[in-house]
Amino acid sequence: MTSKSPATRTGTITPPFNSDGSSSSSCSCDYEVIIVGAGVAGCSAAYHLQQYVGGNDRLLVLDAGPAAGEGVRPRQSGSATMSSVAPCVKMMVQIFAGSCQDMMRNHGKEGATRYLTATREGLVLQKTLAKEIWKDTHSLHMKELGSYYLGYEQDTEELRREFKTLLELGCGQDDMEWCDKERLQTVEGISSNFHCGIFFPKEAVIDSSLYAKTLLQLTIEKSNGKAQFWANSPVATVQEDSDAVTVTLQSGTQIRAKQVVMATGALYQDAKLNGLLKPCYSYLVHVPVNTVSTTTNSNDDCCDNSANFFTWGFSHDWCFTNGKVRISGEDHFSAYKPPHLQERCARLSHWTLEQYHHNDPQQNVHDFPQQYGLYSETPDMAPLVGRIQPNSRICYLLGCNAWGQTILSYCSSLIPGLMQYTQLTEQQQDCLKLLSIQRFSQLPAALSS
Repeated sequence: MTSKSPATRTGTITPPFNSDGSSSSSCSCDYEVIIVGAGVAGCSAAYHLQQYVGGNDRLLVLDAGPAAGEGVRPRQSGSATMSSVAPCVKMMVQIFAGSCQDMMRNHGKEGATRYLTATREGLVLQKTLAKEIWKDTHSLHMKELGSYYLGYEQDTEELRREFKTLLELGCGQDDMEWCDKERLQTVEGISSNFHCGIFFPKEAVIDSSLYAKTLLQLTIEKSNGKAQFWANSPVATVQEDSDAVTVTLQSGTQIRAKQVVMATGALYQDAKLNGLLKPCYSYLVHVPVNTVSTTTNSNDDCCDNSANFFTWGFSHDWCFTNGKVRISGEDHFSAYKPPHLQERCARLSHWTLEQYHHNDPQQNVHDFPQQYGLYSETPDMAPLVGRIQPNSRICYLLGCNAWGQTILSYCSSLIPGLMQYTQLTEQQQDCLKLLSIQRFSQLPAALSS
């Protein structure tokens, strides 16, 4: 290894398998596992792996940014850049990144059911971990107020059909409930413009940046010095051979590991994926809004924190946090184009003010706290998980599709089993029929020997 880091040293590690799938033989590596990417997915994978990687084996987490859960300027995580005004911005939701029909067109009814199983498990897992790592302060960093999937009057029939389909796919009455106009009028922080909705009482929003940081910190603390984190370490290439994987940083430093987990951001280019990931922008604004309180009926009252709201059609999602509306949207624009921060955030701001009947076209909205970030979309609305080929030493954990907290939290829990440190459960094996990257069997990398 060529490295400038004094913390790096070489050890002899036994891989769980050879490139031909036969029993293991020793190879000289610097680390047992390298995880590329320190977002929620990468840090969650590290946390789960730490329980199984023992002895003298070592784990390294790399990130291009200055800290876990932040990303790289200027495209930093909204949780990181708005920590002083609206840190709880990431939705923890159970449903698809599209309609039920969209999901079933791609994966059939069985695939849609598997996705809901994965997100249901991922929601429980992430909430449980958040409470364990934050203990008495978890309510400051995670708001368990549920979510409302909202429609206007003209959306009523379609949204009712969506509700019925979700029931058929396995969402229980304890997972969701139908809301008519009268029911919605009792919800704190909601706009009176909406006519119908589906309430998901178990969902939440979370400070994902702090969540990733805390998970990684605990991973390192529990490892007795065997887990490390290198910040400001952008990766140039990841090359696999029969014995190990060589990760080359942009600085020229080379590191070898028995196995690598790729949990990278949207703009990282991996030729093996052959265009499977589309990098997209998402925009975020914190808008000051007064609303009518359902408890005081005062029209100048301000809701402090609310449930999360998102529209039928997924054009906007928002909630009150720290007394203002945190709204996200203007998604799907290619991140290969320059961002249009002022224009798109102004549209979000005016839309928000209009929903709460405060819109003045002449109002200066450009001073509101705003940020843009990146996320990745896959062709079929499901993550890319596992190895392209069974004997590969590279394991993927990618593709949030803008709704990544619960689904990627679940996927990260599969990593120890996928890397053969433990056995996958029957349920995990079944969910992998949907999530496995091997569903894209015509990838050139999958077809090559």
